Amino acid sequence: MKKKFKIITVIALVLLALFGMDYYIGYQQNRLLEEKAAHKKKIEQLAWYSLRGEVKEVSYKGNLYRIMLKFENAFPEDEMYIMLPQVRCLVQVGTLWKEVPVHEPDAKSPDTGVIKLEGVKTIEKLIEVPFRNYEEVLPGYMHVRLNTVSYVSSNAVSPDDIVEKNEDFYIYLRPYDADLRKMAKNYTFTRNEIPIFIPMPPH
Repeated sequence: MKKKFKIITVIALVLLALFGMDYYIGYQQNRLLEEKAAHKKKIEQLAWYSLRGEVKEVSYKGNLYRIMLKFENAFPEDEMYIMLPQVRCLVQVGTLWKEVPVHEPDAKSPDTGVIKLEGVKTIEKLIEVPFRNYEEVLPGYMHVRLNTVSYVSSNAVSPDDIVEKNEDFYIYLRPYDADLRKMAKNYTFTRNEIPIFIPMPPH
């Protein structure tokens, strides 16, 4: 009888240990998943809230458009690493967007690699628009969409801490050969200057 009781006791202890181990493993797995989800949310906040970009400046270079994009970490107390964005340019033709060539300025190689974003980082691209049948949503201006793809992380090492940010910037772009006299009759701008570009909100 005592032997049978001991066997039952041992079995009960083994089952209890197995249940305890299963609970502990499940708890640890859930904790790791929660930590991973919280960390991913932090990286997403870095990408979509802290990383700020805008079209800073546009100028002409012959029949090309030199476009300067500015990127900054709005909350520098949080470390941010980014792979400098790939840039595509599209111009509205009718109801469609048509992609146009994007070149590096001064025959330079494109900026690549991961950098720690401190302060302001600017990148320049040369845009070529090889056609004239663009849609003038705003008369006299091209409707342009600049698409950027950035990769954002809170550190420069782990490949698991990366979030992709696909973002569009919209501008109205004045053609380099625009008829300024005609445009001056249609618009009244500050200081009577017809801007090369007009930034637009996302749409």
